[in-house]
Amino acid sequence: MSLDEQLTELLAQLGVRMEGREEDEAEHAGAPAEDDEVRGAQRDILGASIRRADAAREAAARAAGEGPPEVSLFQTSREHYGVFYRLDLIGALPQLRVFLPDDDGALKMLCYLVRAALGTPLHDWFLSARTHDGSAAFEDAREVAQQHLLFAVGELMKRLFWHGDIEELRFAEEIEVVRLA
Repeated sequence: MSLDEQLTELLAQLGVRMEGREEDEAEHAGAPAEDDEVRGAQRDILGASIRRADAAREAAARAAGEGPPEVSLFQTSREHYGVFYRLDLIGALPQLRVFLPDDDGALKMLCYLVRAALGTPLHDWFLSARTHDGSAAFEDAREVAQQHLLFAVGELMKRLFWHGDIEELRFAEEIEVVRLA
């Protein structure tokens, strides 16, 4: 049974009727097997194109820092009074938001987005761990390891942020910092 037939059968069980299905079957009932092979190849090419487009869309969303976080950690600073952090893993890339108290402005807060710079270990650690096809033991420990690695990366990103010049927005080359509010 072909994938189309399986999908049609599954949808029929759910009460969905495919439009034009009877016409397609009647039209192709006497068609040679070669036409089926061509249609199968076309479906494969279309499927591959859709998968590439989805992967490109996901990569663009990751690069833009969009999408729901896979892991989030919230912390208050022990070294800086009134400062708190939100650390997210979005699309295998760590993001740190630093919230500082501010006497000016309506929010009375400043917010900075800190991301790992492209081509640095901070940027690549999660991507390489995610693409590693490891043993069953590695797979079982992957999520916990990811949380611990995110915590460690967050500590490093915080130190790099505080060693920079907030007023001039000059920071170590391993991070990119943008003032959000």
